[in-house]
Amino acid sequence: MTATRRFAALALAVAVTAAAEESWTVTSGEVRVRCPLTVGGSFEAVTSQMSGALRLDEAGARRFTGEIRVSLDSLDTGISLRNRHLRETYLEVGRGEEFREAVLTAVELGEAFPPGAGDHETGFAGLLSLHGVERRVEGDVRLARGDGRVRVEAEFPLSLAEFAIPPPRYLGVGVRDEVRITVTFDAAVASSPPGGPP
Repeated sequence: MTATRRFAALALAVAVTAAAEESWTVTSGEVRVRCPLTVGGSFEAVTSQMSGALRLDEAGARRFTGEIRVSLDSLDTGISLRNRHLRETYLEVGRGEEFREAVLTAVELGEAFPPGAGDHETGFAGLLSLHGVERRVEGDVRLARGDGRVRVEAEFPLSLAEFAIPPPRYLGVGVRDEVRITVTFDAAVASSPPGGPP
């Protein structure tokens, strides 16, 4: 190999190693909690009060730093009395910040989502802080990249008992222990050199 070719190969290796890291800042989103009832049927609690940012540890990595926060005192079931019971009696949002918000951290993808990729479907895991309790959650996620943005659609099951939330019950009708969470959000993508600011 000539000196020129060796230099070109070395330059390419350095460029790949120094590939820009990505950070995703939430610009809009929605969380839906599907609550199946003990007598059949279900209802949903919905909020669009979501914020936060995630950053890939390195280009093409599976792990993210950062967090996603969701306001629980904005959850809306479509019925004001049910809203009050959900927020005050079961989620106990008045007990402090760790009860007013759900926070997802330590997100890890089952398969890496490289910066150049377009659409991607895989599993994910993360640590969810909810109702003063932190537990690992796992589910499926669909990612779509384009025009400097990423769209994330994730779904996972959640056990109320694992987060010390008593199963909601009213007039003999209750909510089953396992509810399903759907999280959809759009994020602006920014890049920075490894070790640089997000």
